[in-house]
Amino acid sequence: MVETFTPEGDRDPTLPNDAAMLPEEAVGIVLFTAGNVLAGLQVLLRAIFDIGLVWGQELIVVFIIWSVFFGASGVTARRRHVRMDIVATLVPTRIAAMMEIAASSAVLLYAAFVLVAAWRFLFFIAGSGEVDPSIELPVWILFLGLPVGMIFLTWRSFGDLRSRFLGYRYLV
Repeated sequence: MVETFTPEGDRDPTLPNDAAMLPEEAVGIVLFTAGNVLAGLQVLLRAIFDIGLVWGQELIVVFIIWSVFFGASGVTARRRHVRMDIVATLVPTRIAAMMEIAASSAVLLYAAFVLVAAWRFLFFIAGSGEVDPSIELPVWILFLGLPVGMIFLTWRSFGDLRSRFLGYRYLV
């Protein structure tokens, strides 16, 4: 994997420390845990008492989906996302650096596009005034995790691209 290093070989200081938890990672962990605990509770209630929480299924889906969007931001900040880097390991360092910058640019453009689309969708839903019947909340609240998570992802993608430019500037 091509990683950003300074000419002296030190690790890129703009990347977060692996030991420090990012705020969006903490939110993602809480949401993922809450979704799994709620799913377990639903299973137990149905298996033991043959009942379930009417609103449980809806919240499980919302919590798990929200955790994905918040988690994607932390993964991007740490450069731990799924990737195929065999080509980058076979080409000269300068070309690999340009490929990494191009890939980071594509991720940033994608994140920014989805961010804009998510906010437009949220405003559309908020304008409808629709209320979810199972949990009796406005539907826009259920979709709020997408644009908020995309804010973090776009910010982290921008930081990744900036870091790559700074780290690879000595190759140009």
